[in-house]
Amino acid sequence: MLNFEKILINWPIIPVGLAIVLVIVALPQILRLLVSFRENIATSETQKIYQRIINPDQALLQSIILLLLADIILLVTHRLVPKLQSINIIEFPVGLSVSLVIGWLGYRLVERFFKIYLTEITQNGQKLNSDLLIVAKGLTFFLFLFIIITIFSQAHEINIFGLIASLGISGVAIAFAAQKTLEQLLGGIVLYLDRPFMVSDYIGLPDGTFGKVESIGLRSTKIRISGKGTLMVV
Repeated sequence: MLNFEKILINWPIIPVGLAIVLVIVALPQILRLLVSFRENIATSETQKIYQRIINPDQALLQSIILLLLADIILLVTHRLVPKLQSINIIEFPVGLSVSLVIGWLGYRLVERFFKIYLTEITQNGQKLNSDLLIVAKGLTFFLFLFIIITIFSQAHEINIFGLIASLGISGVAIAFAAQKTLEQLLGGIVLYLDRPFMVSDYIGLPDGTFGKVESIGLRSTKIRISGKGTLMVV
């Protein structure tokens, strides 16, 4: 082990060259696996989703896989031989680049998925709360981004959770400031899921107001008051 460590320290180009060779050798196999995966997907619906959402970024996906393989080799080498600082200098920007590209790919996939989903719902004549769709898209991408940041920080021994804890006081202050907005958003989500009424329904309010529901948002509902034509926001 000591001889192996000495060799790597004296010849840091070895793991770098190994990473490059592996990427070159693995490229045809990765392309073959992607084609095989696409052709052997179980259901036609899954194939349809793959073709419409993933296939447009297949070249980007291949690049990510190759970069990820190279980064894993460099990261493992650095863990085995901590004294080899030159590898860390190379690996960190490679790992950061991989994380950024994966984040960009995730954004494109989420954006494309929700765009297609929204288009299909509109074509089918179904009513959709656009505010809820925006929130769902944002939460999906935020969760994806959080997973990437967590994996990157753990792989590079960055205490991201300690950093979050140090910002606890600021987080509490922001939470209090946004409390009213969060209440409105949660109320809108509950209203949309329960669906006690729909757009174009006529409803009565506790104060005696009666009118037609114009729109249902996450933060407010618009009602056209009968007989007056006045638009009320509740």
